[in-house]
Amino acid sequence: MVLCRYLPTAFVLFFSVNVAADPFARAASVPELAQTQGKKITAANQKVDSGAFLAGIAARSRGDDSEAARALRAASQADPANRDMATQAFVLSVLAGSPEAVELARREEQFAGKEILSSFVLGNHAALKGDWQAAARYYQQGSQDPMAHLVLPLLLAWCDQAEHKTHAALDALSRIQGSVLSPFYTLHAALIAQLSGDSAEAGRLFAQAQHAMPGEDLLLARSYAAWCWQNGQRDKARELLRHMIDADPVLALAGKQFQAEVSKFPVDTSLQGLARAYVLTAFLFQQQLRNAEQEAMSPQAARQARFRLNEATRLMLSFALELDPHMSEALLMMAEVQQDEGHPQAARATLLRMPSGSPLMPVAAFKLALIDNESDHLDEARDKLLALVKDNPELVLPVSELGNTEASRKNWQGAFAAYDKAVNLSRAGAPLRGVKKEYWSLLFLRAVTSYELGNWPKAKADLKEALALQPDNPLLLNFLGYSMTEQHEDLAEAERLLRKAVELDPDDAAIRDSLGWVMVERGNLKEGTQLLERAVAQTPEDPEVNYHLGEVYWRMGRHREAVDHWNLALELKPEPRDEKLIRGALARAGNLPDKQASVSLSGLPAGK
Repeated sequence: MVLCRYLPTAFVLFFSVNVAADPFARAASVPELAQTQGKKITAANQKVDSGAFLAGIAARSRGDDSEAARALRAASQADPANRDMATQAFVLSVLAGSPEAVELARREEQFAGKEILSSFVLGNHAALKGDWQAAARYYQQGSQDPMAHLVLPLLLAWCDQAEHKTHAALDALSRIQGSVLSPFYTLHAALIAQLSGDSAEAGRLFAQAQHAMPGEDLLLARSYAAWCWQNGQRDKARELLRHMIDADPVLALAGKQFQAEVSKFPVDTSLQGLARAYVLTAFLFQQQLRNAEQEAMSPQAARQARFRLNEATRLMLSFALELDPHMSEALLMMAEVQQDEGHPQAARATLLRMPSGSPLMPVAAFKLALIDNESDHLDEARDKLLALVKDNPELVLPVSELGNTEASRKNWQGAFAAYDKAVNLSRAGAPLRGVKKEYWSLLFLRAVTSYELGNWPKAKADLKEALALQPDNPLLLNFLGYSMTEQHEDLAEAERLLRKAVELDPDDAAIRDSLGWVMVERGNLKEGTQLLERAVAQTPEDPEVNYHLGEVYWRMGRHREAVDHWNLALELKPEPRDEKLIRGALARAGNLPDKQASVSLSGLPAGK
């Protein structure tokens, strides 16, 4: 996830606090509610507004939190005794940023296990009105929750700062010892000191946070750079930002914007400080999700964990955006979680909320281009990427992604030009500018486009250079071995490469198909048939594999089966090159015109 890199990536290596997401998931989730409540609404004595309930479930499934909240509030009003329904209406109202969430939070007794969520809602509402004492009281009401021990010190410290109790805020944060979050508490203490006018103490705390931070942190880099700039250390300020930018290929897109705003502190109000505390908490939930993904659990348990932790993340980000609606980092992280949940249009809508003057606007444009690419809006993706390439001619990431988009558009010449530029930038040392993609992968992508353009010698040279860098990469071994087979070039070497690829990745159907095909081309029909039959069993809807199996059946005299597989391959919408081969095979089999879509060869002799 891109935004998780805006907090130290090394943090996960020693993050041992098990942040409890249960307070946000003790009641049934919306999918679970659909199952349990769906049975109840059919009963005659139920008051649930089934239309509103089902509308809420449908809206939630497509990522429309606002409509889901509105519908479930209506369903809850029809059955006020249904606490599960009321809880979900409350949670979705928070996610949607609905004003109704405040009134729902005041009915706290309805939400068993949601006390901390109600405390946050009411505390934020008080803070937005400038009633900082009430905000602190509300935040403390959730102090018994395990998660509160992590975020509560920050929330209360920012309340103190808003009331000009700077010493109390700094003392409270400095007293926390032995926590893995100590570097973040120190960073927030520095921000509080700076906002309160104690520049000397802020500088000391920024330096302390930088020394203790286990990795790169965007908030720290920008804040410390602004402090250095304002205190005459301008070279150090530039270097702090450069170091941050060079460490991340996505952040490099915003490098010029960050440098242009080097003197600007990213936090200049107490409300923004509170918002940053919630973003940190969202990051912790995402770290817990990644830890959970590494644990052995059933698919159902994994799905439930992902749903709960993503929902908890979005709740924290909703709080952050309520307090600071223009907070770019929160918008980017929210969009990434929405994409992870399978809601690209919701992610798009979130990214379009990015303020035009934000230094992270190029990152949002890049993320929008990725969504456009994935949703087949390829022209729109191309336009965004061309603009990014124009603004960042020295970076590999936008031009390599432009190559991916051009390849999706089947514009092989454009794809080759983009990948060629990416390779040359990488050779010139662009990896030092934050390039994450490995050099070999750029060579591989350029080779693919060269092959599509009919330039086999160029493709072969790139593949061999890439393979010299990655000799045990099954992707490279497969592509080179299969391409040599298609070119009828050194089939013995092609077989060696493909056998090695199978050894490295024995479950890959595409590699098994390639090995089967080279065996057929070398005349070993028995082994080739066995390999191709297994490949078809693994990927029955792959047109190329079906074509290959049909070809080996034809050579073995099993003509009916051959034609069946060719017809099937044609129905599976093959690539133009494969379609031409399949139509040619059908025409050859039945002496039919090359454009014939399908053929029945019932008059042929029965296959063996």
